[in-house]
Amino acid sequence: MGVLDRLQNMLSNEAMEKELPEADLNLACAALLVEVARADYAEDPRELKATEAAIQETLELEEAAMEELMKEVEMAVTEGTSLFPHTSIINDRCTRGQKFAIVKAMWRVAFADGNVDKYEEHLIRRVAGLIHLDHVDFIQAKIEARG
Repeated sequence: MGVLDRLQNMLSNEAMEKELPEADLNLACAALLVEVARADYAEDPRELKATEAAIQETLELEEAAMEELMKEVEMAVTEGTSLFPHTSIINDRCTRGQKFAIVKAMWRVAFADGNVDKYEEHLIRRVAGLIHLDHVDFIQAKIEARG
């Protein structure tokens, strides 16, 4: 097999890897929202409710699909050590507008208990950077979520 054949084979394998099922994207988005709710190390029912509402609204899932996703998210967040797998999927699959909606939803979760903790803000700022949103979008999402 020649160099060009190996290169073409490698590129076609990468293209196949990028074709992720919708469930992976849903899991990535939901995991980021759950991470915000957990960022302040305090379980608050208002944040949990806001997280589920944001997931429901952002992903437009039915009740059964939502319950299944929440089980998967719980495992992924508990076992996960990095935001990169989630933000990588979002970068590959989402438009700028969809990324903005995700960050706005993250802000809504952070505001749910009436107090944005420094850890919540740091996490949202980090995610916004990892998904390549400008600082202007980060601030605009915060303003819209607060309103």
